[in-house]
Amino acid sequence: MNSKIFSFIFKLIIIIFAVVGFGLLAAYLAVSMHWTDTKGIVDEQADIFWKDSKALASISELTNNNSNNDVFFGEKNYCLMKTIKNEYPEDFARILNLALDNQKDLAQKNLDALVSVLIAGADQTLSSAINSCSDYKNPSASEYNFKVLAGMVDSKNPFVWATSEEWDFFKTGVLKDKDILDKIESETGISKRLLVSELMSEQMRLFYSDRPWFKKVISPLKVLGSMTQFSWGIFGVKEETAQKIEANLKDSNSDFYLGKDFENVLDFKTQNITQERFDRITDRDNHYYAYLYAAIYNKQIISQWEKAGFDISGRPEILATLYNIGFDHSIPNNNPQIGGAELNIGDSVYSFGRLSSEFYYSGELLNEFPQYAKNSIVITKNNYIVPNNQTTDNSNENSTAALSVTVPSQQGISNLSQIVNLLLPIFK
Repeated sequence: MNSKIFSFIFKLIIIIFAVVGFGLLAAYLAVSMHWTDTKGIVDEQADIFWKDSKALASISELTNNNSNNDVFFGEKNYCLMKTIKNEYPEDFARILNLALDNQKDLAQKNLDALVSVLIAGADQTLSSAINSCSDYKNPSASEYNFKVLAGMVDSKNPFVWATSEEWDFFKTGVLKDKDILDKIESETGISKRLLVSELMSEQMRLFYSDRPWFKKVISPLKVLGSMTQFSWGIFGVKEETAQKIEANLKDSNSDFYLGKDFENVLDFKTQNITQERFDRITDRDNHYYAYLYAAIYNKQIISQWEKAGFDISGRPEILATLYNIGFDHSIPNNNPQIGGAELNIGDSVYSFGRLSSEFYYSGELLNEFPQYAKNSIVITKNNYIVPNNQTTDNSNENSTAALSVTVPSQQGISNLSQIVNLLLPIFK
C-alpha cells in the first residue's frame, strides 16, 4: 500500500516538471519566433519632446524656439505661464521656482512637458489659450514680469517714490486720517488730495533726512512723523507761520483775509495760547488741527492771489510750492514757477512743489483722495468743527512760485463776503 502511494507521488512530480518544462519551451519558442509580438506605435509627441536630448516638445514650435533652454524669461513663456497659473497654480509655482533658482533648462523642460500634455488634453478652452501664445507679443517680458505675475513684487510704477518702503509707510499712516481729511475738506473747501500731496512731501523729506529715527519709530508703528522742535506736527509748521495764519483770520485789511465766516475757526479755549497752539498742532493722536492749519493756509494763499486777479485754486504744484516757501514769498504774478526746498528722495532730487504735484497727478490713493471734489460744503460760524493738527511748512528757502499754465478753478465761492463782492458791480 505504501509503495503504491509513493509510486503515485513520484509519477505526479514527473508529470508536473514535464508540463512546466513544456511551457517554458513553448514560451521560448514563441519569443524566438516573435509569435508574442504586439503592434507598436511611435509616440510622436514624446519623440519630438526628447529629440536631440532637449525638452522642446510641441511648444518649441509654438514659441518659435523663443525659450531655447538657456532663456526662460521670454514673452512666449510669459504667456504660457500666465495661462497655466490660472488653472494649475501649483505647477506654475513649481516651474517658476526652478527658473528663479537658476535652473532655467530644467524649468523649460518641465514647462514644455506640461504644455504638451495640456495641448493634447480634453480642455479645449485651455488648449486654445495655450495655442494663442504663439501670437503673444510683449517685448518687455523679463524675469521681473514673471515675479509680478507670481505676486512676488508689485508692478512697475513710473513714479520712483511710489515703489519705496517710505511711501508704503506714509500711505498706511495717512489712510488712518481719511475721516479727518474728509471733514477738513467739507469745512474749508480745500481739496483733501491737495493737503495729502503737501503732507507727502513733508513726510518723505522727514523719512529720508533722519533714517535712524525712521527705522526706530516709523517702521515699527507705521505712523506719520510728528515734529516738536523747530517745526511742529506732521506738516512741520513753524510757530511764526501758525501765528500768521491765526492773525490773517482776524485782519480784514489783509490780502489773506477769508471773511467773517472764518474769523473764529482757530480761536483758543485757554489763556495759555502758546501751549495750546503747540499741543494741538503736535497732537500725535488727533491730527485735526494739523490739517486745519494747512487747509487755512492754502485757502489764504488762494484768496491773496485771487484778489490780485490770479486763480491758482486748481494749481496743486503752485500751492505746494507756496506752502513750502511761506507767506513772505507768496507774490502773485502771471507766471508762477514750481519750486521750494530741495528734497533728496532715495537717488532722486525733487523740489517740494514737484514731488507734491507728482503725487497729486499720480494714480496713488486716487479712490480715497480724488483729484476733484464733487461737492464743496461752505463753512459757517455755526457748523465748523473743532480743528486738529497741521499747518504749512514755510521753510523760507529761496524759490519762485508755480507754473504758468492757467487751470480752471476747482473750488467755488467760499463765503458770503465773496458773493457780495461779486454782486456789487451789478448794483453800481
